[in-house]
Amino acid sequence: MSTSFARASTTAAPARQLCGWRIAGLAFCCLMLALHVVAGYNSAGVVDFRRDVYWATVIAYGEGFPWSGPPIYQLVELGPWWYYLLAPVLRLGGSIAVAAAAVQALAALKYFLALRLGTRLLDARFGVALAAGIAVTGWAIAPLIFPSHPAVVETTLWLLALAAWRCRDILRPARALLFGLAAAACVHAHPTTATWILAAGLVLLWRHRSWHALAMLGLAALVVVLSLLPPWLDPQPLAVGMRKAAETYASHDLAVDPFGRLARLLAGLFVNGEWSGLMMMTPWKLPTVRLAWALYCVCLAVAFSGVALLPRVLRRAFGIAIAALVLQCAFLVLVRANMPIWMLMSALPALAFALALGWYGWLSAAPAWRRVFGAVALGVQVALSLATFSVLLRDIRALRIMPDANPYVDATQRGASYMRVPIAFFPARKVDAFAAIGCAPMTLHGRLAALLEADFAVPLRIACGRWPDLRFRGADEAGEHLLGIESAAAAKTTIAADETIAGMAIYHRIRPVGPATGTQRTQLRRMQVVPETLRSEARTWAFQTHPRDVVSLTGVAADAVGTARADGRPAKLVYAVGNQLLYACDACAGSVAVDWEIAITQPTYNLDIVVIEAE
Repeated sequence: MSTSFARASTTAAPARQLCGWRIAGLAFCCLMLALHVVAGYNSAGVVDFRRDVYWATVIAYGEGFPWSGPPIYQLVELGPWWYYLLAPVLRLGGSIAVAAAAVQALAALKYFLALRLGTRLLDARFGVALAAGIAVTGWAIAPLIFPSHPAVVETTLWLLALAAWRCRDILRPARALLFGLAAAACVHAHPTTATWILAAGLVLLWRHRSWHALAMLGLAALVVVLSLLPPWLDPQPLAVGMRKAAETYASHDLAVDPFGRLARLLAGLFVNGEWSGLMMMTPWKLPTVRLAWALYCVCLAVAFSGVALLPRVLRRAFGIAIAALVLQCAFLVLVRANMPIWMLMSALPALAFALALGWYGWLSAAPAWRRVFGAVALGVQVALSLATFSVLLRDIRALRIMPDANPYVDATQRGASYMRVPIAFFPARKVDAFAAIGCAPMTLHGRLAALLEADFAVPLRIACGRWPDLRFRGADEAGEHLLGIESAAAAKTTIAADETIAGMAIYHRIRPVGPATGTQRTQLRRMQVVPETLRSEARTWAFQTHPRDVVSLTGVAADAVGTARADGRPAKLVYAVGNQLLYACDACAGSVAVDWEIAITQPTYNLDIVVIEAE
């Protein structure tokens, strides 16, 4: 079938025309690479990315060499290869931002690999359609939102496809090893790729049908097994309760409403992904979002109508791609009760392949007006999809969310409206700047504590050449105390910051109120993702300040503060974004000292109450 597939171009394009398509394809791939890298610098990362950077830093400076890698749903652990891949990036780049950009560069390699594979399968027009098909699947934004090992799922799957293509005619040991390495990369990107590895192996076995082929595929399988072996040899004990019980997983996740969720997942892949991207990741008004989404759906219909223009062998390939997509989605809904964005990535190449065949029907059809029409429609759809990248090409002051749905937690959800939520956003390119606070022993408070604790103090480790002696929160902790709040929050007060770093106002003249003890820098264990937290029970805090002082509360939302009184009068809430609150007393100017009473009505984590001293 491969020979007939490779010869199935519907028209013989002149060499000059195909050269133009090659240039266009390379230009598109370079554009996507640039967009991914810039978005990486502007991304805030997620807890998994911060965990990856922590372990990569430990490896990079020779402080430890873990045997276990990223955990998957608390059930199993992958090999540590992702950490070792990032380690030289951290050592040579010396920056979290560089690591984030490197992850996105790896994710963007999928465009180049798809272009190469498509060109080999048919010609340069199909290569362009395949590369563009990756971007128009609606969930192309996923690697930018989740920049950890699943961000490279598509890259590894296209690498697997190319390795399998090389093995189609001759299956010798070197090619079998390449196939095995590609398969191992797929598994370590995410285990949901296992279905594609199995399918590729069966296709190669059927194509060659020999004991030699079986031996070569056994060699490839051995590479995968050996890559997964290190966690089972890890001498570090696994903390009690870290691993989810198989019985719990089987009873709560396996085969939960598979038929209903399969239909919703397919709808999410085809059209709801673009709807969610336009709603949440663009600055457009709702009527514009609706119009853009309708135009996207029209372009999608145009793409699939192009299948009718294909020869029979390519129509058969389209059917196989759709069947593979449905089967992969069925596998996904069987193994997971909800469908977070990183679970979708293993299904996207099949959708991209089906879309590319439809576009190829137009791009290779006669007469010329059909090719022009197809190229214009493809360009419109790509432009609409890339609009969702725009949110990560600039500083973010607020995010749009859908109140009745969170499709990035479950891709089967969809909302009909959005709202804007102010956030404290510190992109990767700014996080490294906080190493400027110094390497001396100190206790951090406010947003500064939350930021560096979430990043496991990696920026300071890189800048200082050692892990600094840091405490996070705690009134009775030794050493210098620093408070950091957003510059926008500081602007709401009458107290100027002592310094400003990357959009965060730093105060040295502060007096911590409580709690008495804080947390130390977290040293991660196996399967651990987030830092340790400190629970504070509901209680009333009483303390004194000068009249012009400002009180900062971090780790608690406004609705958890029952009363906030100064000299018996309600204090003024001057800033409230998320769990950062600032209170002042405008009516206390004539007082010598102000008695404060703040009642926290709910148990909270990482509570931090600090007085910013005006004098």
